Amino acid sequence: MTAGRGRRPGNIDTRAEIVVAARAVFSEHGYSEASMRAIARRARVDPALVHHYFADKAALFVETMALPLDPREIKEQVQDEGFSGARLVERFLAQWERGSDSGSPSFVGLVQAMAASPEVVDNMREFVTERIGLHGAPGDSEATQHLRRSLVSSQLLGIAWTRYVMRLEPLASASRAQVASWAGPNVDRYATGRLLD
Repeated sequence: MTAGRGRRPGNIDTRAEIVVAARAVFSEHGYSEASMRAIARRARVDPALVHHYFADKAALFVETMALPLDPREIKEQVQDEGFSGARLVERFLAQWERGSDSGSPSFVGLVQAMAASPEVVDNMREFVTERIGLHGAPGDSEATQHLRRSLVSSQLLGIAWTRYVMRLEPLASASRAQVASWAGPNVDRYATGRLLD
């Protein structure tokens, strides 16, 4: 069956159907190989309709994984104000805590999805690698830049795991600002400082 043109008449669930189709395409082909056209074919809609609802593949992936915000948006906000590890940690935690008084259901849901599916883990790794782009230090090789992204990601995800899943004190109940002040210097070093061999 060929893709339809424009919105399907009378179908108010088209956006949700696109998300379901995207989840299947990401699972089968991985984040890097998935395309908006393939997702449109799976959803049996015109590709323009997919772009009507989602700006790009990253936005669609954020939706399929129920992430509160694209990591690139956080990084860009932080860099616009002058990069700071503490600011990056604070903004990262704020995204998970938005609208939640009792920790982070969205982060816990993400962890559960990754534990249940190796494909979700692969997709998240590809997505985070693409979306967390750091400038690094002058003279960094591509391998060093990749190492920096991995170290920063491990710090951010490790804090979230400890705070929201394990609920280990004092990280679980400390303010975001306090956690950011503890972890920020490490993130600064990982992002731009000297890395020991």
